[in-house]
Amino acid sequence: MNTSAPSTPTDQAEGGDLMWVVDQRVTRPGPTPPPRKLHLIYRLHITPEVRATLAEVELDELPDGSHETGVLEWVDYRRTAELPIFPPVGAALAALPHPRATVTDAALEAVTDDNYTWV
Repeated sequence: MNTSAPSTPTDQAEGGDLMWVVDQRVTRPGPTPPPRKLHLIYRLHITPEVRATLAEVELDELPDGSHETGVLEWVDYRRTAELPIFPPVGAALAALPHPRATVTDAALEAVTDDNYTWV
């Protein structure tokens, strides 16, 4: 009997390097107090074969209980500065000279009400 856990795409990825740390202190709409979060951004490299096994859509639950379907799109890392990524790491990612570049300073600017507006 095989008792090992099934393989996941992250098991099949190379890397897992911690790239950046982002401190979040942003006021959000609604009655709940703003959370303080620490985002740890990791880099994994996957092959086209593994990518083909990953989900192509995500379902976001709406307030009425229905779902909005979002299509997942793979883009070149150099295009991420133009995208509304949260936490906002697109500019740092796009600035890498190559996909496997070493990052010497993992601290990115904190995300606060002064530099980010929750959509």
